[in-house]
Amino acid sequence: MATLTTGERLDEEGNPIPGTGFEYESDGEVAELLAQRISPVLYSPAQGEWVWMVPDESNGEFERIIAVCPTGNNGPILHYHPIFDEHFKPASGSWILEADGEEVTLEAGEELLVKRGTVHTFRCVGEEGDFGVMVADIIPPVGFVDVTKFMMGLAQEGRLTSTGDPKLLQLMVSMRGWQTKLGIKLIDVGIPKSPGKTMITILSGILAPLGRLLGYKADYPHTQEDEFWEKHVNQPPK
Repeated sequence: MATLTTGERLDEEGNPIPGTGFEYESDGEVAELLAQRISPVLYSPAQGEWVWMVPDESNGEFERIIAVCPTGNNGPILHYHPIFDEHFKPASGSWILEADGEEVTLEAGEELLVKRGTVHTFRCVGEEGDFGVMVADIIPPVGFVDVTKFMMGLAQEGRLTSTGDPKLLQLMVSMRGWQTKLGIKLIDVGIPKSPGKTMITILSGILAPLGRLLGYKADYPHTQEDEFWEKHVNQPPK
């Protein structure tokens, strides 16, 4: 058994930047999940987390996402998904999930189903420097990895705020014009609790034209390409 490192940011010459990846055991569950991946390993420098997709084994009933998060990460802002459920099952680490104002602690092997429309967030807790691994099923599939590539791609290019959220005008433009390969619009994938869908719809109608005038685009297609991620993130061997 050996301890390996992957997911490091790459410098301009394509060399891994020390201290920017995560460690895993060569014969452990994370190694197996990495070997199964059907997408590149994605990384957000704004949020400090890695994500990839593995086969769902469900005949298309859901899509399975793997997330590696450091302890101390605040997790996403409170949000909800209007058209899909999310099933959380930690593979390692301790996690706190907040759903409808109530906090639940999940350990490896435990699970929780968050129904569509439920305001929630999650974070990994534990000793400083540790990482947790979460297996999340999106039910039904919506092209969630497309969303993740888009959002983390914005982070790679410095288009997010320091908290890992899209800048206001970027969000307004993309909410109206971006969609997954399955045709799902961004506003139907995830909505912040505040300001909520109604206010976002109103604001995007007002601010999206301004954002486009200032050069913001609804989509950055290059962030969907494997080559983009292979250029920015050190990929584990298959």
